[in-house]
Amino acid sequence: MEFPPGSLPLSTSPDLHLTHPTPAECQRIWTVVYDSWGDALDLPQFLAESEHLLAVPLARDGGMTLWILVDKNLSPNERPILASCETFKKKGLLAREGATDGVQDVVLRGIASVFCDPAYRGRGYAVRMMREIGEVLKTWQVGEGETCVGSLLYSDIGKVYYAKLGWKPVGSNRHLVFSAKNQEGAKSDKVRLLMDADLGELCKRDEELARNRLNQSGKAALMVVPDARHMRWHHGKEDFMCANVLEKECPCKGVLIRNTMGEDRAWTIWTRRFYGGRGDTGRRENTLYILRLVFDNEGATEQDKAEMQESLKMIIEAAQAEAEHWGMGAVKLWDPSPLVIELMQGTGLEYKMVQRDQDCIASLMWYGDGDAPEFVANEKYAWL
Repeated sequence: MEFPPGSLPLSTSPDLHLTHPTPAECQRIWTVVYDSWGDALDLPQFLAESEHLLAVPLARDGGMTLWILVDKNLSPNERPILASCETFKKKGLLAREGATDGVQDVVLRGIASVFCDPAYRGRGYAVRMMREIGEVLKTWQVGEGETCVGSLLYSDIGKVYYAKLGWKPVGSNRHLVFSAKNQEGAKSDKVRLLMDADLGELCKRDEELARNRLNQSGKAALMVVPDARHMRWHHGKEDFMCANVLEKECPCKGVLIRNTMGEDRAWTIWTRRFYGGRGDTGRRENTLYILRLVFDNEGATEQDKAEMQESLKMIIEAAQAEAEHWGMGAVKLWDPSPLVIELMQGTGLEYKMVQRDQDCIASLMWYGDGDAPEFVANEKYAWL
């Protein structure tokens, strides 16, 4: 159903409200957004992928909620969808400045896929939806003993629009870009391929390291927990593309670096994104993203730094080789820490630093008291 010409409701109308789409309405939403987010998929494939992503770990069991702004007087499946979005329940870690009681487990809400049908744009519907969703998420599905401290989105329309609605740009919105190429360092016997079965244990270890480092920093900081659910959401898109379009397996999810004693010293988890499909255009656009980069020991001695630098070089070279193998144009590493930038300068690797000003801008609406803490680990795994 569509509104007759000239009968569109005002965005301030009390008849508009937030609710959840029916399965048929989900199909309508995915069809409308396809031109913007279909990437290398055709429409039937995109619809199938959208269904597939409802069942990946981060989304299933109530982890993901779909929202629509509609006229409450109209029937489901017959009402125009004026605006839509998705939200995810995310685990967060909050360290308070000077706190002595350790790091607090909190809830963060991720907002994604904000969209308004072109036929309804320019009337304030998306603004109405976002203002309502910002309030609703403070208590939505917050269980006993849980605290939701904020909602997080990644703006692809610059820093101003969402900031006016309460989502302020946070974190370091920059990344390093490396070209895809064959690298001999990727063949070192210190490099071990990571498979899906490795992710659970490694992510638990990563979370423990993150808690300790936040606790020791003494600073107010907030981060999304780098758990296996987040990694597997990204891998859900990758696996669908590889299995249903490319008809290839993609079992390798990253690499782990071991020292001469056989100890795990550093690792990365990555994902492949296919924006342009096959051919030269696809190669330029398709990207291997490093979702998460971890050093087991971030020691300050020269020996520690030398070992980390060697590990970093092998990780990047392995990523470059993987990108080359898959016919991709680049490797991207989001939010490199000052330490990583320092180490990178001695690796001999060529790279470019990009400061994002328009797309993928991490933006936070803080629900807690006082000023928002520093948003850290703004790596690709946290993006939705």
